[in-house]
Amino acid sequence: MGIVQRQTIRGTAWSYLGALLGFVNLILLSPRIFTTGEIGVVQLLLSFATMLAQFSSLGFTNVINRLFPWFRDGKGRHHGFLGLALVITLAGFIIALLVLKFYGPHFVETNMERSPLITEYSLFLPALLLITLLFNLLDNYNKVLYDAVLGTFLREFLFRVFNLALICLFWAGIIDFDGYVFGYVVSQGIPLAVIFISLLKRGEISLRLEPGHLTPHLRREIIILCLFGILTGIATVTLTSLDKLFVNRYLGEAEVGIYSIASYFAVLIALPGRSVSKISIPFLAEAWKKDDLATIDYLYSRSSTGQYTIGLLIFIGLMVNMDNIFRLLPEAYSGSAAVIILIGLGYLVSVSAGVNSVILATSSLYRFQTWLMLVLIALFVVTSVIFIPLFGITGAALASMVSNIIYSLLGILLTGRRFGLWPYSMTHLKITLLGLAAMIAGFLIPQFSLVPDILLRSLLVALIFTAGVWYWKLSDDFTGMAEKAMEWFRKRL
Repeated sequence: MGIVQRQTIRGTAWSYLGALLGFVNLILLSPRIFTTGEIGVVQLLLSFATMLAQFSSLGFTNVINRLFPWFRDGKGRHHGFLGLALVITLAGFIIALLVLKFYGPHFVETNMERSPLITEYSLFLPALLLITLLFNLLDNYNKVLYDAVLGTFLREFLFRVFNLALICLFWAGIIDFDGYVFGYVVSQGIPLAVIFISLLKRGEISLRLEPGHLTPHLRREIIILCLFGILTGIATVTLTSLDKLFVNRYLGEAEVGIYSIASYFAVLIALPGRSVSKISIPFLAEAWKKDDLATIDYLYSRSSTGQYTIGLLIFIGLMVNMDNIFRLLPEAYSGSAAVIILIGLGYLVSVSAGVNSVILATSSLYRFQTWLMLVLIALFVVTSVIFIPLFGITGAALASMVSNIIYSLLGILLTGRRFGLWPYSMTHLKITLLGLAAMIAGFLIPQFSLVPDILLRSLLVALIFTAGVWYWKLSDDFTGMAEKAMEWFRKRL
């Protein structure tokens, strides 16, 4: 399992470097350069494209995650798997275009007054959708070939480098907002080109179909997985993107901009979990194929402890620096502290579940996971309809938190009851108590000027927490990442 740890460290490193760039782009620069409406329209375009991509893929991501071990051949052709995936993906894209054609006029009409910018720039949606679809396909294909780091580097880091350049060009007056949106869409295509070239050089691009490999049983499994994959994909995006759509529906695109900026901080908690989940998929799929519960249990418990440790440290860092966050942001964002806290708590529970969702998705229980997520969509819609009119963007965060927590706990219960696999232990309680001690210490520091205050609070919390985790050996993954970081700094110094 050394490859899992190595790729986890590298993937997490690129995720946080990307998050740092995202902080510069979205937190430091965007609120001072763009209007809240302009920020909102870009976020909405991305949300719409992401949601449509989950539907348009026709659930084939589910097939990649679960059935690729039955296609793997080691010669780069994999029995026509990529060609089959591309045919299904393009068919889904055509269906999505038809939906956009018939729904587009209604969408423009309903958003004309509340969100005029989204109606103006919705013409970019088909191109953004196609790019998103193809990148997701190749990234997932590359992932089951045991390379989950490249996609993370391209999406989380490289794209944000280009976005930073576009923001600077807009700031300097070299391009207008039309040019920025056009460049934003084009820069989404650069990671797609890079990952395609990488796969091509490695001899992993083969569009040749092998219908003979598709036995009646395999065809039936693919159809069932696609059907459930469509439902699961829609549910997944609903829980991550529908909050912005509801905020736009009830409050307008300006509030979407504020909500997006605030929720960005909370998303930092989930970054390590995303890296671990991507890397674990091929190993868990192979383990289920061999009925190797020992390997599954090892990955499950270790990922839970590691992700919770890192997630809790990030959450504590946000809590003790809450005042500093709003010293960095313009006045319009001052009322969004509850958004960070509520969404952060939801993500904290989610990451503590480790790779639970991947275990379910690659197991025979993938149907149950879909039904649970559909129930949660209904819960999310109901809570959003109730809370957003009452509490504004805080209500959207509350609905998101409730959905994340319920989904995570139900997944843990399902896995435990059916397979006897549980992620939690007394170690989680010790990590929580250590985190509370570090947070209290962070709050006790008197306030200084902005930069020294951020550095002092963050360093104190990190030192107390890291020292405690290392001394009591609470998380091997966290300790390994800390040691790798110290080794890197020693070499540079």
